Amino acid sequence: MKKIKRLAGLWKEDLKNKLWMIVAVWYLLGMFCLLFSAKMTIPTGEVRSLYVGPSNTSFLAAMVVLGILMGAGAFPYLRTEQQSDLYFSLPFSRNQLFAVGYLNNFLIFSIPAVICRLLFFRISLSMGYSRYEDSVFSVWIGCFVLIVGFLFVMSLSMLASLWTRRVGYMGGLLVLFLFGPGAGLELAEKMLKIFVPSFYRSETLEMLKGYLSPLSLLKNVTGIEEYVDGSYWMLDKHLSYLVYMAIMVLLLLLIVLFFFKVRPVERKSGAFTFRIAQWFVRYACVTLAVLWFVELLQIFSFGIFSWAPVIAGVLIGVPLVHGLLNIVIACDAKKFLSAKWHLLAETVMIFLLIGAFSLWGGWEETVPGKEDVASMAVALTALRSGDDVDQVLENMQLTDEEMFAAYDWINEDYGKNASDYEFLVKYEEKNGNVKYCKYQLPWHALYGFETVFAGQEYKEGIYQGLRMDSMKYYEICWSNGIESYTLDLKEKERQKFWEAYREDAGGLTFFDIRWQTPIGRIKFASTKNQGDVTADIYPGFTNVLSLLEEYGIEGTKGIGDYEITRIVVDKYLLTEGLLYNVNSLEWEKTFTDEESVKELAKVLFCEELCEDYLLNEKNLQMEFTVYYRDSDGRTVNHVKCRAQADPEGNDVLKELLR
Repeated sequence: MKKIKRLAGLWKEDLKNKLWMIVAVWYLLGMFCLLFSAKMTIPTGEVRSLYVGPSNTSFLAAMVVLGILMGAGAFPYLRTEQQSDLYFSLPFSRNQLFAVGYLNNFLIFSIPAVICRLLFFRISLSMGYSRYEDSVFSVWIGCFVLIVGFLFVMSLSMLASLWTRRVGYMGGLLVLFLFGPGAGLELAEKMLKIFVPSFYRSETLEMLKGYLSPLSLLKNVTGIEEYVDGSYWMLDKHLSYLVYMAIMVLLLLLIVLFFFKVRPVERKSGAFTFRIAQWFVRYACVTLAVLWFVELLQIFSFGIFSWAPVIAGVLIGVPLVHGLLNIVIACDAKKFLSAKWHLLAETVMIFLLIGAFSLWGGWEETVPGKEDVASMAVALTALRSGDDVDQVLENMQLTDEEMFAAYDWINEDYGKNASDYEFLVKYEEKNGNVKYCKYQLPWHALYGFETVFAGQEYKEGIYQGLRMDSMKYYEICWSNGIESYTLDLKEKERQKFWEAYREDAGGLTFFDIRWQTPIGRIKFASTKNQGDVTADIYPGFTNVLSLLEEYGIEGTKGIGDYEITRIVVDKYLLTEGLLYNVNSLEWEKTFTDEESVKELAKVLFCEELCEDYLLNEKNLQMEFTVYYRDSDGRTVNHVKCRAQADPEGNDVLKELLR
């Protein structure tokens, strides 16, 4: 009984020391509830049921911040030798001291967190923004994810606190814990790109980023970048991340408990309490800093791989970083040249890592045989009117004849020095492996690309508008870059319009894209936060243009069909640099005479419709600002335009290009 009373007294004393934590948690989470309940209307794009699930950025930020602060303050008596002597001389084992500090932090956060999430749910139900049967699971899983994530961050903060003796070093070590793994994996990816010009992405690295980087792991568990509505959070998509994080919480608990039990009471010289902490900081920082330095030298060698900058980066970077770390660890500038055995070990370690990257890069460079490929995806980076290249690789799946045609075209021997156009390729092998490659191809390779582009699977992979199936929750907007209208159509009419676009886009050829510029654009605007979809209109889209004409819109109307008052031409001088390019104004001319304006307008296109300028050759050195009157002839507006690169048949443009 006396032991229980003593333990209860210890528990009570620990809570007194953490009164600031209790106030901070209740105040922060209470303000969330107050601000949420005070909202009388829904801001544009906000879904209130977002708050009931795990995928909420406010709760994620609170979880991370409170986890760091409460982890650092879990054992406040360890900051001074006098308090450490006092607490460790009490009739309690270190296991009991640790259990009290850890469990108090757990209760201080979890109780108000659960209450706050339940209040959010009740408020959302009362306002009619959530339904009980749809959201109750998301509420409880949101509470569980929040608590597990808090324990994960708190444990990392505790470990940083136990390994260091000063607040500044503890903060630096925590930054290394949170950002170091992600930075290391990013550097590994860059090193592979150095050794293998055809390397684009690795499935292994992508998987490791999702699990080993603490911040990425928290994002993947909560799904904050995936869900507009938190009640749609799906356990099966995030279960592996959640299980991994729970395992890491248990593992970190054991590690933190071990170092708490063996942590010395007496203060020693230096910033760290354990030699393993010094080694961890030393070798982690050397690895990150030297690999970054090698990658930087590679940039200054114009991205062309050579062993000279790699070796120079190691021989210069390792001693320099080693010396700086000696000063930081020992808090003594005279220690710059100390720890020579560590210097040798660091140098050997970096060379072994670089050798491993070279071998890994050689494996990544191998292209699977045609008979081993199950499907492919091909993304031309210059084709900017389609989806983002990563979306293309994710959504496209070429099979059978289309896949064989793409494989044969991609793997022709165009030469290693060809660099006019870049293609990204995703190979999905029959054994389940996925390989990403990057190819540099000459301009004449585009002629063979026509057979690849003509396939239906390819077009559906690059144009999101072809992957849609229903216009129930979309509005249709039209624009030619100068004026725009939202079509007042019923669902059947919208469906008919989309089918007309689908038929026209199915007949689009790569020749059309290279020699024509879109004359307009359709936007399928979502009314249910599903994301808008844009689609270009080309001169050959007869079905779409005829429907627009039925709705009273002249879809073929271009720049020259408006009343133009003047055209201002800006000529820019492009200066190419090592790290960036500089555009400077060389001269400016203004055309106001009717004949010159009319002639020049024939070769001008609205800038927003010139996305594929690398393919259909628009002049990038001149920018045209066209001033025109609106349909009523009263207001003067202006629009940015580009001109075709070939001035043949247009005397005004020829004169400008001289």
